[in-house]
Amino acid sequence: MNEEINIAGVFVPTFVFACVCALGLGVALSAALKRFVSPDIKSFAWHPALFDFAIFVILVYISYAILGTLLP
Repeated sequence: MNEEINIAGVFVPTFVFACVCALGLGVALSAALKRFVSPDIKSFAWHPALFDFAIFVILVYISYAILGTLLP
């Protein structure tokens, strides 16, 4: 896998791009959970900020794996 992505002449590390994608997915997922499931979904978690961080780490892993398969 290429370790850098060329965006308008600027080489961006793949991990940074995966983190940005995961951040967008995390915000969208959080908004969808608040709207469709329950506003108090995080009340079941021991520490809501830690829960959000864990979801972010999972999404970074998934997006990095997808980028690894898509990029040559």
